[in-house]
Amino acid sequence: MLTAAKGLCRIRPYYDEDTRYLFQVLLTATSVVEANIALDLLTKTVPDKALVATVNLREAIKSVPATPFRMAVDEQTFMRVGGMVKDLASLTCATPDGYSIVVTTAGNLVLDLIVKCEGEKYFWTPIPRTDDLVEPELVEHILSSEYLFEGVVDVVKSMGVVFNPTLYLSIDDWHLEYARETIEGLDGLF
Repeated sequence: MLTAAKGLCRIRPYYDEDTRYLFQVLLTATSVVEANIALDLLTKTVPDKALVATVNLREAIKSVPATPFRMAVDEQTFMRVGGMVKDLASLTCATPDGYSIVVTTAGNLVLDLIVKCEGEKYFWTPIPRTDDLVEPELVEHILSSEYLFEGVVDVVKSMGVVFNPTLYLSIDDWHLEYARETIEGLDGLF
């Protein structure tokens, strides 16, 4: 996780108007084919180190469970370990840069993971979670904030959920890992 969070500083210089959509697809698409196409297009303008950091961030985002899911701890333990504050039917914690991470629960069932910022509310898991791993509008916030993604991971870990994303050392490693799935996906297109 530390590698994915530290990799944000490698990605930021290359995240601009021209590359924004491709980064968004690479980070959020459930389809490995779409992610692979975005990655290949980004290799023309973005250095390998930044792209390795991006695929590692993708794997970390993918490791955050889709809601609804069960916590491995009860609500009281989660509140104590995660530093959460109860507000009506939700549990909240704040990041130093003004984001609120809100969790709605029913006992040990996590119903929603929500990010709030400047009056806007974003559900972490898009409904339905068929096209995107995470709400695409959150990519901008994840990449611009020093604390948001790390805060989300800390909340998930406080739930007793195992968070162990696969991290890659090169783009080739990532391509090899997903080669079969990409070929099958491309075969389905034609």
